[in-house]
Formats: sequence, C-alpha cells, structure tokens
Amino acid sequence: MSDAADLTRGPALRRIVGFALPLTAANLLQQGYLLVDSVVVGHYVGIGGLAAIGACGPLFYLLNAMFIGLGTAFTIRLAHLRGARQDGERRGVVLALALVTVVWSVGCVLPATLLSGPVLGLMGIHGQLAADCARFLGILAIGFPGIFGTAAVSAYLRGLGDSRAAMWVQGIGSLLNVALVLLFVAVLEWGIGGAAAATAAASTAALLVGLGWAARTHPSTRGESVPEVRRELVDAVRLGFPLASQHIILAVGIMVLVWIIQAYGEVVMAAFTIVSRLELFTGMLFLDFSGGVTAFVAQNLGGADRERARRGLVDTMALTLGLSVVVAGVVLLARAPIAALFTDDLATRALTERYIVIIYPFLALYTVMVVAHGYLNGARRTAVPLVCTVIAFVLVQIPFAYLFSGVFGITAVMWAVVAGWTAGLTYSLFCLRRVLFPSRVPVGVS
Repeated sequence: MSDAADLTRGPALRRIVGFALPLTAANLLQQGYLLVDSVVVGHYVGIGGLAAIGACGPLFYLLNAMFIGLGTAFTIRLAHLRGARQDGERRGVVLALALVTVVWSVGCVLPATLLSGPVLGLMGIHGQLAADCARFLGILAIGFPGIFGTAAVSAYLRGLGDSRAAMWVQGIGSLLNVALVLLFVAVLEWGIGGAAAATAAASTAALLVGLGWAARTHPSTRGESVPEVRRELVDAVRLGFPLASQHIILAVGIMVLVWIIQAYGEVVMAAFTIVSRLELFTGMLFLDFSGGVTAFVAQNLGGADRERARRGLVDTMALTLGLSVVVAGVVLLARAPIAALFTDDLATRALTERYIVIIYPFLALYTVMVVAHGYLNGARRTAVPLVCTVIAFVLVQIPFAYLFSGVFGITAVMWAVVAGWTAGLTYSLFCLRRVLFPSRVPVGVS
C-alpha cells in the first residue's frame, strides 16, 4: 500500500483532508459542469429548459440510487481489506462490482425510455415540459454504461485509498462535458437533447480512461484463495441496501416535492432547479469530507484502531463547522450575482435569492449531519443514515412542505428544508454517540 493510500498512519485530519480534497476537486468540476449546463440551457433554451432539467433530476436520481448504495458498499469493503492488509481477496470484490455495473447499466435503459412518461405524469409533469423531459432522459440513457461505469471505477479507486486517481478520472469527464455542452447547445443549437448528449459522450470517454488507469496502477491481485463472487455480491447487497434505500427514498421524496412545486409554475420550478444545483455545488466539499471519513474509519477499524477513528471524526467535525460558516456567508453575500448568472428572468432571480436567504444560514445543520454519516458508514452502521433520511425527509420535510404550502405558499417548501436538516442532525448525533461510546448505553438497550 502506498503511503498516500494508507489511512492508518500519519496525522488523522491530514489524511482525511488529503483523501477528500482530490475528490472535492473532481466533484467541483462535475458540479461546475452542472452549473455551466444550467447557465447554457437557461440562456440558450430558456426557463422551460431549466424546468425540464429540474423535473428530470429526481427520476435519474431514482435510477442512480441503488447503484450509489452498492458502489459505496464496495468502497467500504475494499477499504476494510486495505486496512486489514488482505489485498489477496480483492479480485472477488472487483468481479462482483463489474457484474453489478453491467447489469445495472443495461437494466436502467428500459425505465428511462419507456416508463419515463407515466412517472412524469404522476409527478404532474405534462405537455411540452414532459416531452422535453422524455427527450432528455432518452438520450441520456445511451450514456448509462459510461455514467455507471465511471462511478464504479471511482468506487474501486476510493476503496483503495487512491482518491487522486479518482479525481483525474472524474475530472476528465467533467471538463469534456463542459466543452461538449457548449458545442452541442450553444453552437449547434441542439436544445435540451444536446445537454443530454454531452453527458452521455463525456461519461463514456471518462470510463475508458478510468478502466485503463485502474488496470495499470491498481491491477486486481490473483491470490491462491479468491473469494467467491456470489459471497461478495451478498455482502455488498447487505451492506449497500440501506444506503441504496436512503437514496431511493430521497429520490422519491424529491419527486413528491416536484409535484408540490410544479403547481406554482415554471418560474418556481426554475428557481428550485437553480438552488438545487447550488446546494450540490456548495455541499460537495462536505460530502467528500464524509467520504474521506468513511474510508478513514473503515481502514482504521479494519486495523482495529478505534481510537484513531474517533479522533479523525472529531477533528473533521471541527473543520466542517468552521468552513460551513464561511461558505454560507459567501453565498449569502453573493446571492444576487449568483441568481443573475443563471437567468435574465427577474422573477426567477428574486425567488432564487429568497430561497438562499432562508436556507443558507442553517447550512451547518446539513454539513455536520453528512460528516456524522461518514463515520457511521465506515463503521458498517449503514442503517442509521437510512433511518435518518426517513425521519428528516419523509416524516418532516415533505409533510411540512405539503401541509404549510397551502397557507404560506412556496416559502413553506423552503423552510421545510431547514426543518428536515434539524430533525436529521438530531437523530444522527444521538446514534453517533451510541456507536462511539457503546459502554455508556444502558444494559438491555440495543
């Protein structure tokens, strides 16, 4: 194991940040592409195009949800093997990951093409907006092998502690995405379909680069005792199912929110799309801190060093709090130019700014929660983030948005985000304390 990939030695926070920053660079490029995509579509297609991208997002997220969970399970498994110095068992994990990727990539084409219409109808999306969504998803489906394959390569590299290689693979795809969306939408004027075609082509290219890179730098070992692929699949499903269920619930919940929001018209839908992209962009560093904590904890618990795992979490939490205040302050001060960047429509700008003013003062609620989930995932307590999602999103945010939107309008949907974050953080910290200090749990309490 290279020194950079070994998270069981050296200063804890430096190792976590060193693991997370390359992923953040790659993900910021990816989110930067999404922002460029939104800007290009907003200016060259119009707010109807922005609304279509926003409406398609939950459906694609639903297709992607199961794979996100399974990919994270493989990352955790590989990190445990690294920490325990059992690289001879890696080949079985790699074969299982490859099998899952192929099956899932092919299986998702059908729902994205033939079933998108009925699902969009259930979300209340009809007419030209539904037609634009169907076209976007149909073209995007061509790139599913590249999209999911690149995610699988990244999961493999992250599991081995090589976040820098994962950064280069994702970064190449994102930069190519930016160039292609400008060409297809702004120059060739292919409209909403051009944005989907850019993603499909760039993801396929990134997959080819990633496979070549992984085969050269981290070839799978061929030990005398290779674990059965079936056993690795079962373990991945058992560990990844709660993670996948968490993302599925989020995806379905977002679809319900779209159903609530779409009744207010295209302006509200466009503002919702802008803030969703902004949340992803500003939250990416903290999501990568969470991923860094997951890999760090998995390696150190695999090496039976529980105290080092705890220390890494505490240090990362402190850094997260400080950075959250800085990020929130920058976004609040720059909210007007941020809104203007996406659209010339004054009503959409005003609504976007109001959304930012409501949720960003409470950003730390979200960032601390996701870092806590990083420790829990690394400790193989993947059911806790699932229950957290049910409480925060299903039991708090969606009912809050639905019940109060009739009285307070779209403002209630915005405040529902803060209510969900508050509930999620409360539950997560309660469970984290029980995992960190099991001896303090009363006898008889599981």
